Amino acid sequence: MRQLRVLAVAGPVLFTLTWMLLGWSHVGYRPDRETISSLSAHGAPGWPVMVAGQVSLVVAFLAVAILCVRVLGRPGIGPAVLFGVAAAGTVQASVFRTICTQVDAGWCTPMTRSAFPHQQWAHGIGTAMPFVALPLACLVVAWVTWRVDGLRDVAAVALAVLVVALPSVWWFLTQGTGWHGLSEKVFLTALAAFTGYLGFRLGGYVREQEGVGRS
Repeated sequence: MRQLRVLAVAGPVLFTLTWMLLGWSHVGYRPDRETISSLSAHGAPGWPVMVAGQVSLVVAFLAVAILCVRVLGRPGIGPAVLFGVAAAGTVQASVFRTICTQVDAGWCTPMTRSAFPHQQWAHGIGTAMPFVALPLACLVVAWVTWRVDGLRDVAAVALAVLVVALPSVWWFLTQGTGWHGLSEKVFLTALAAFTGYLGFRLGGYVREQEGVGRS
């Protein structure tokens, strides 16, 4: 349990630090308009570093999925499946990378839309998977943990994260390039942070219950 807890917390931290530091290192990168995906795009400087950050998030998703089942039992299967979908989608988006466009021209050479066309479709589908699965996981986690004494704070945090995440993803999907990158980062940072928080709390809950049992 301890190892899973560490992985669940470390993944979101490493992912967030990676895109922040990598974006900062590219002179001309505009975090308000440009996405995290562009940092791992074909031709982007340092793209393997961003892929490694995304893989660390995959590991966190899988660790939390295992914790959900081990700690919550049968009710934890639902959120575990959703975190698994998020992990699979992130792997797909990392393997099939996008391209730099004119929006990224200040620091990365743009490519035509005909470059790597199949990879771009696969990348888009992979990106959509965690974008859908993670908010649903928050909702299911809130429903499940509200019924568990000692974990009701998790339900409250899950709903608070949804309040932040849903308007951000709406802006990302509907409002073009204006603040496009920022809305994506708010969405992913909130849900990555919740992933780490959930793993930390579930692992801690097991230790609390073990302490109660010994007393």
